Amino acid sequence: MCLICERIKQVQQGQNPYFVKALKTGYVVIGDHQHFYGYTLFLCKWHVTE
Repeated sequence: MCLICERIKQVQQGQNPYFVKALKTGYVVIGDHQHFYGYTLFLCKWHVTE
């Protein structure tokens, strides 16, 4: 399983400490490493690996 899929699974199970908010098509999470203060990411609910 890829890192993004693992993070999405953690959010769905309530185990991701960086989770901010669930949206219709994905999840907003705080970046693990804060090179820029407040750095956030959007993880799509339907992640497809290449």
